[in-house]
Amino acid sequence: MTKMLWSQYLRNKLFRNKLAGGLLLLVLLIAFLPYYFAFIEARKGIVLNDLVLDFIKSANVSIPTFIIIWSLCLWYLFKGFKDPTLILLIIWGFNLLSISRIISIYLVPLEPPKDLIELIDPITNSFYGAKFITKDLFFSGHTATLVCLALCLKTKRDQLIVFTGAITVGILVLIQHVHYTIDVIAAFVFPFLIVPVAKRICAPFN
Repeated sequence: MTKMLWSQYLRNKLFRNKLAGGLLLLVLLIAFLPYYFAFIEARKGIVLNDLVLDFIKSANVSIPTFIIIWSLCLWYLFKGFKDPTLILLIIWGFNLLSISRIISIYLVPLEPPKDLIELIDPITNSFYGAKFITKDLFFSGHTATLVCLALCLKTKRDQLIVFTGAITVGILVLIQHVHYTIDVIAAFVFPFLIVPVAKRICAPFN
């Protein structure tokens, strides 16, 4: 049934074009990001006075953060295996999210929070390059990605599960002092602007 569903969609020229365009843009972004993050790491930024982080003693919570993020991503991909429209939508959602972060990080240059502990995420770091990136701050990509996943899902139950994961990850990156509080708050706002645009791009396949 799944194979038939994918074959049906892939016979549709419009779907193929939208999927190919999304994948091409994704490849270009992945190729560009290491150079971009090298640029932002080299420039000076602003240190924010964050009252929330001042009350949180930093701790390494990389493992639970990693488990939550990639478990939910794999769960989404499993659902997408049975519903090609989910794959198309998250490709475009992630592309737009990445572009918006490229712009927002450029416009809001920040120095990393005090007492930051490096987040160990071998999958994400493979996109960014070998060096841990500390200045990709406004806004939190880990948190925003999960919010995007939630908004792309089709049932309230599924959305609630992923939103819960997003809230948890938002708290964890604050505990690790990887982001400022404003970075995490913004990560819950931007996807609500991005996903509707992605849905328009993917129409009528959503």
